[in-house]
Amino acid sequence: MEVSTADNIIRDRLIQLNNTFSQLNITEHSPEVIRMFDELVTFCSSNEMSSSILNYMLERDTDLAAACENLGRLFAFHGFSGELRTARICAADKNQNLNDHFKHRHTYEKLIQFEMNILQEFGVHLAKSPTTNDENDLLVTKVAFIGSGPIPTSSMIILSDHGPFVDIYNIDMCEEANQLASVISEQVLPPHLSKRMHFITQDISQNPLCDNVKSILNQCQLIYLAAYVGMNELEKLEILRNIVNQSTDEFSPKTKQYFVIRTAEGLYQILFPKVKAEKIAMLQANTNDINQEMKKKFLFQVKTAQLSLKECGMVTIIAESI
Repeated sequence: MEVSTADNIIRDRLIQLNNTFSQLNITEHSPEVIRMFDELVTFCSSNEMSSSILNYMLERDTDLAAACENLGRLFAFHGFSGELRTARICAADKNQNLNDHFKHRHTYEKLIQFEMNILQEFGVHLAKSPTTNDENDLLVTKVAFIGSGPIPTSSMIILSDHGPFVDIYNIDMCEEANQLASVISEQVLPPHLSKRMHFITQDISQNPLCDNVKSILNQCQLIYLAAYVGMNELEKLEILRNIVNQSTDEFSPKTKQYFVIRTAEGLYQILFPKVKAEKIAMLQANTNDINQEMKKKFLFQVKTAQLSLKECGMVTIIAESI
């Protein structure tokens, strides 16, 4: 595979950006820190590099790999801490307008509309009334959102715009994030919708999960995996495997489940860890039983992987558990 001069220029700039970040205290939301993260996002959006070229370079260039890994870690921290800071402000003052602080709502609305359109193509519909749909379709009444964060924007949009008769179980490992998200949901949503927002503090990679979380996951027909969940492809895959393995109850009928997995491509995979659709399709159940070793079954059938937000390099993968 041939690496062009333009690719090497991008490589050098990424390493330079990482060196600049190493000189800043990113725990402070100073104008300089915010400017640098804006510059990083702009750089990733304004420069094109295929995922295949980037992955080829990352495998062979330890300096670039270390820089990109650190940039991704810093970006995730900055995004979460910034959202936490905004959530604290809005939760403490009901007169604060969340939209004044959170400028990406329109982007989320576009993303979710795109995802809903794809799901409907596969006969997956969110409950919009107490009555059931065509028996040939999957009516979603319970959704799990893994990695919902302190401002559960996706969950609130799903509930208010697409599924007002759906219960959404927001699962995050941060207790404060869940507490703030609960307050904000009650401020933003009308009472008949906010009562359908549930918050659970759980590290979804934990094995075993607590019985309550297992039971909830088993009942959910639609499970979202946020882009920030898992720091790399391996972590994302293990989280997906853990969810399916532990949400299966041998004493209860298996719920038909669809997964919406948000990831990225190109330079955006530096900011949002990439997971390949073919790797999800190859995931198999873990077993400690030697007799079952030859009978390992695949966990997912990948239905589609599409570029859902070109301006953000966002890719949505839809998979059905099998």
